[in-house]
Amino acid sequence: MPRRPDHLYPRLPGGSAAIPAGPRRSGAAPSMIVETRLRIATACIIAVMAAIGLVPHFVNASVEQAMAALDATTTREREYGALLNYLSDAEAAQRGYVITGRQEFLDPYHEALKALPALRKALAGQAAPASERQALDEIGRLTEAKLAYMREVVRVRSAQGAAAASALVENGRGKQYMDQLRERILAQEAAYASYRAALRDRLAGRSRLAANVSSIATLVDIVLLVAMGLVGGSALRQRRKAEQHATEISGQLRVTAELAERRNFQLQSGGEMLHALELAETLDEGAQIVALYFRQLLPGLSGSMYLYRHSRDILERKATWGTANDPDIAEPLDCWALRKGARHFTPSTEGALACRHALAAGTTVPRVCLPLVTQGNVIGFITAEGTALGNEDNAAERTWIMQLGEQVALALANVQLRVSLRHQSVIDPLTQLYNRRYLDETLKRELARATRRGAPLAVIMLDLDHFKRVNDTFGHEAGDMLLRNVGSVLLQAIRGSDVACRYGGEELVLLLPDCPLDSAVARAERLRQVIRALNLTVNKSVLTASASFGVAAYPTHGDAADVLLQAADAAMYAAKHGGRDQVCVAPVARLQEDGG
Repeated sequence: MPRRPDHLYPRLPGGSAAIPAGPRRSGAAPSMIVETRLRIATACIIAVMAAIGLVPHFVNASVEQAMAALDATTTREREYGALLNYLSDAEAAQRGYVITGRQEFLDPYHEALKALPALRKALAGQAAPASERQALDEIGRLTEAKLAYMREVVRVRSAQGAAAASALVENGRGKQYMDQLRERILAQEAAYASYRAALRDRLAGRSRLAANVSSIATLVDIVLLVAMGLVGGSALRQRRKAEQHATEISGQLRVTAELAERRNFQLQSGGEMLHALELAETLDEGAQIVALYFRQLLPGLSGSMYLYRHSRDILERKATWGTANDPDIAEPLDCWALRKGARHFTPSTEGALACRHALAAGTTVPRVCLPLVTQGNVIGFITAEGTALGNEDNAAERTWIMQLGEQVALALANVQLRVSLRHQSVIDPLTQLYNRRYLDETLKRELARATRRGAPLAVIMLDLDHFKRVNDTFGHEAGDMLLRNVGSVLLQAIRGSDVACRYGGEELVLLLPDCPLDSAVARAERLRQVIRALNLTVNKSVLTASASFGVAAYPTHGDAADVLLQAADAAMYAAKHGGRDQVCVAPVARLQEDGG
């Protein structure tokens, strides 16, 4: 039976240890001490390694919570924005009806009335803090007041005429409601922006904490390894065992540390990518952002990202990274991931089930395809290829790619939604020209730029002649067809910097930056001739058209947006009164003539 070390026995008064009698083997006590210390050090290293292994999981859970909070915040912000847009559209429609008395101007008003209850119910149904709930109640009260006011204006216009409705509008109560609503909704959007910034700061803090914990744990392991080497020096055999054990643990530690460092890098870069996607303006820009970050997140791998066209029949390759040689176009049935609705892995072994687009690329390396699915809607797929994917040890990497694809799908869906909402808010659906709201914003911006640079700026306003006669003779569908064709003429005739807008009804406006007055008049004349040459077939009858043009320019006719529009409008009406189908230039204001 082995003897216990001397220090485990009680001391006698003389100072010597009370050791039981019996044979004693030399070197047994140091060997047991070394073995005990080695076990303790090993246990500490294993504990530290386990801690390092758990850090990415905790950080990942924190990131997922932060991303969920960001998604919820973005949804609420979109709903608030949609509420304000619907109210603005309804207000614009109500004003158009007051001015013209035409029922078709109320279409956006009725659409807003139909959409607002569901949107308000969605806002009220989500969990929110007491402060936001109070603000939401106030917004609801103001919304009801605004809607009631608009209904009253529409009723007065219908029953009593334009003068009574205009008097009701001029009292400013509708503007007061709208200003209060904008103030409260913008305050909520600002609060959400601050909350998103706080979430991003928290995410960055968690990433730094994980990196610090990994570094400290690595230093602790190094210290323990050094201690093991010093303790093992007392006995050659124990030292060799300790060195061998330490080498194994050091290798595991390096692998774990590298894995933790890589996971931290992936989490940080993934967060930066998602933040960049949150700010992307278009899907094409979002695809380029994904390609840029995938080069960093998936080193050694190549791949491509495909997105559906609007027709949903063909997928286009929007981005490529690495050395991938994928085709530019793919059909939905070309990819097994789209067919299955789940990840599809193609090993490099012969006879494996491969996608058609992979066969077209002529690739022979392992490949994984991931469908981009969000809320049950497939928007495209991502493919990644590389020899590293064929290793059994890289199953975790394939899982990480799948998680990354899910996050990219959600982010791109948000980009797609933002693009669609922005397009709907500024584009006239009939003519595909910009609407009046976009014109008002752009004219102010271009006028400020022209003022800073001392550059010219021209405005052309045109109105289709006898448009009511076209509707009465050929029907409203013919009138819509004429407007679409004239809108197409304008889109084909303008430069990239020009802006074509539908001002209202059959009135259209062209905004021409860096265009002097004489050039604007010449362009208006060419447009007049092109419109005059239109021949449209309606029920075997030929429909022709003409337009009256008014031209005004900065600084000749004014230095304010409303002044320029009024000058162009006055010139257009001068063309109308002068016989139509002609171009008139606005007269120079008397005040400007007197001044110089």
